[in-house]
Amino acid sequence: MSELELSSRYINERIVDDALVRDARQLTLELGLPLPSAATAAHLTFLAAATGASTIIEIGTGAGVLTHAVWRGAPGSTITCIDAEPEYLGHARRLLISAGARGASLRFITGHPQDVLPRMTEGGYDLVVIGGDVAHIGAHLQHGLRLIRPGGTIVALGALNGGKVASPARRDALTSGLRALYAEFDLQDDLRLSLLPLDGGILQLTKLR
Repeated sequence: MSELELSSRYINERIVDDALVRDARQLTLELGLPLPSAATAAHLTFLAAATGASTIIEIGTGAGVLTHAVWRGAPGSTITCIDAEPEYLGHARRLLISAGARGASLRFITGHPQDVLPRMTEGGYDLVVIGGDVAHIGAHLQHGLRLIRPGGTIVALGALNGGKVASPARRDALTSGLRALYAEFDLQDDLRLSLLPLDGGILQLTKLR
């Protein structure tokens, strides 16, 4: 076992989920959705707390495992969730309400993100969390840059396309496009980018101004 694998196992095993999150994780598997690791959920909880986010938008909510993680880090925030499947949003809402979230602070929008995002308020969010189909990650990142206010942060899951972005031999359109997009972000003076090797890659992008 590599050092990275050993560290990942230690980090995930030290995190103990409560019954609500365990049920949400089981439901995620039953729905056939990607299951985020405990480490990724804990990182989003930390990030929401560390950034002091008060307005959050999540693109691709699924059964709400990461929505709950973000809410735990910023329980006083207003969270907007977007997903094409109303069933998933229903599960996420029940999870958050059961955990103690205020219904008035939650907003659930059913629709394909590429149709919904252009209608969302420009510069209206402190934190944007991007999940769902990695094929749309580039477009969602561009929308995210419009949606976050100065000092805001975007987090995109699966950003390394399951490790393909890191492999020079991978030259498919999606993977090459992601490499080019990240290189473009690196050149922009008002952006700071970080990539983490968790769950297919986590990209973090902060807008300075």
